[in-house]
Amino acid sequence: MSDPAPLWLAVGRVSKPHGVHGELAVEVVTDFPDRLQPGVEVGLGSDAPALFRKVLTVRWHKGAWLVALEGVRRREEADELRGWWLFLPELQPSERPPTFYYEHELVGCICCREDGRELGTVQALVPGAQMLLAARTEAGGEVLVPFVSPIVVRVDLETRRIVLDPPSGLFDGDAL
Repeated sequence: MSDPAPLWLAVGRVSKPHGVHGELAVEVVTDFPDRLQPGVEVGLGSDAPALFRKVLTVRWHKGAWLVALEGVRRREEADELRGWWLFLPELQPSERPPTFYYEHELVGCICCREDGRELGTVQALVPGAQMLLAARTEAGGEVLVPFVSPIVVRVDLETRRIVLDPPSGLFDGDAL
C-alpha cells in the first residue's frame, strides 16, 4: 500500500518578476519560512499545484522571498507566474511544534468542556494579535475563543474535539 499523496499548502504568492533572469518576488504567508530551501520541490498554481519546479536559490529581500526556479530563466517566464501561489507539502505533526495546528485540522472540531458538554463547532481560525477560534454555537451564534492555554485545555485531532475551560460569560448561558 502506498503512502497517500501529500497535502500541498500555500506558503507564498508570486507578486512579480525580479530582474531579468527569471527570479520571482514572493510574498511569504507561512509560519515556517525556513522550509523553502534550494533543492526543495515546490508546486505553483492558482488554487492547487499545477506545475512543479525545483528551487535553485532563495534569499530574503525587503520582507519577501526572491526565488529562482528550475526552468524559469527569463523575466517573461517569471511574469507568467504572477499571482500564482507557491505550495509546499504539509508538515507532519512530528515535524511541527507540539501546539501548532493547521486551520484545516481544526475546522469542524467540536468545542466542549471537560465534562463533555458541547459548546460549538470550529468554523475558522482567525489570525490577529492573538489567534482565535471562531466557533458556531447550537443557537446559531458565533463565539470567538482565544486559542491560548489555559482556555484551550486540549486539542484531540483523532476524536475531532477541543476541550475548553472558557471564562464565565464567553458562551451564552455561562454567566453565573
